[in-house]
Amino acid sequence: MRPSLPPTAGCGPHGGELVIAGRAKEIIFVNGQNYFPHDIEAIAQRASGLELGKVAAAGCRPPGADTERLVLFVLHRGSLADFLPVAREVARLVNEHAGLEVANVVPIRRMPKTTSGKIQRVALEKSWLAGEFDAETAELERLRVAAQAPGERSTSEIENHIQAIIDELLPGKRVEPDDNLFEVGASSLTLVQIHERIDREFPGRLDLSELFDYPTVRDLAGHLASKLAGGSV
Repeated sequence: MRPSLPPTAGCGPHGGELVIAGRAKEIIFVNGQNYFPHDIEAIAQRASGLELGKVAAAGCRPPGADTERLVLFVLHRGSLADFLPVAREVARLVNEHAGLEVANVVPIRRMPKTTSGKIQRVALEKSWLAGEFDAETAELERLRVAAQAPGERSTSEIENHIQAIIDELLPGKRVEPDDNLFEVGASSLTLVQIHERIDREFPGRLDLSELFDYPTVRDLAGHLASKLAGGSV
């Protein structure tokens, strides 16, 4: 259940009388924390070409899930190929500045609004849960994988080890060696877990901050390998 919050003021007719009515505030509840949609939207709007009113954040909870998933809906009327870099930038910004994992960045051709101009986030949430954006999401994933640099995955023992850690901690996400962890939606908690796992195998060799400087599997593995070769701690 969503947390109970005070209603916002409104009005409506009832038995010939004008009375105060309520409209529940829209709160996103993720990992035991409450987030205001407009705060997340303000971060996402920093992406190139986006502005106020073109992004909507909603908490979508699939049946059986114990927490909501953060889904961002972005107004976009071009091709999905053109949308891919926008989706990556939006996910990275929210992840870096709010520490939140973005489940999906979804392109929409129309932003649903009330007659007073307020975004109808609940309507977008219902559409997402109904599977209305599944085709776009699947195609974006296909495009993301196809956009990876050609060539075989490195057989480096360190890279394979880091890849295995990330695959385990990000189940359901196909993370390629050159994917930016922020763009694929690794939360701040997941980054801490990744660092802890690496530190077990290579104690004291990496600082947590270095995952921000080397955010891909390949770059992080190369950086760690150079530190190990140089004997630095």
